[in-house]
Amino acid sequence: MSDLGEKLLAAAIFAALEAPLGLIAYRASHRARPLLVPLALLLLGLIVPNAGWAGVLLFASLMTMFGIAIRARTRKTVSDEQRQLAIHGPSTWLGQSRRSSLALIAIGAVAMLVGVASDGSGRTSSPLAILFFSGGSIMLGMGLFRRHTVLVHYLGGSRARWLEVVQVSTAVLAYGLAIASDFRSDPGERLAFHLLSILPFAFHFVVVWVPLIKAQERPVLPETPFA
Repeated sequence: MSDLGEKLLAAAIFAALEAPLGLIAYRASHRARPLLVPLALLLLGLIVPNAGWAGVLLFASLMTMFGIAIRARTRKTVSDEQRQLAIHGPSTWLGQSRRSSLALIAIGAVAMLVGVASDGSGRTSSPLAILFFSGGSIMLGMGLFRRHTVLVHYLGGSRARWLEVVQVSTAVLAYGLAIASDFRSDPGERLAFHLLSILPFAFHFVVVWVPLIKAQERPVLPETPFA
């Protein structure tokens, strides 16, 4: 594959990862201007001739978009929590509807399976497969992630701390395997990496979600979500 082809493939992978994050950021803040920064970094990564700098710019674009999405979502969640506290009082699942989270998990899992099924037998992943699989993995990760408030008040502070480590480590492992799969030239290896990237998400669900589903709700002090 030529250098241009490799750069286009890398840019497509990172764009597929950033698209759901950009949508999350826009839906939370209703502002498009902050998204111009990661978009500019993505375009620069595609233009610069040096492959090393291109990789740095693409990674910086992804991290910038991730930071923007997290910041926008956090601000919206805090605002929603304050409004809910004022109207309904404290709730263990403040800012995290179980229904919407389960919807993200289901849609993300289906999108990942569609991405695996739509991948061809060529030396590179098809753009459609990259879009579905990467977008689905982002949605699945966002749906699985539980706020510290939820973990503490369902399972206790000490257990919540190591479960947060589980959340971060499984997400890093899953996304690393998903990105690595798209750089494999053998279709069988791509399929294996795709399937392996689902396992950390499944482990996350069993270790974090199953105990949360079974746990009884505990009383929450109004000031606790903002501690």
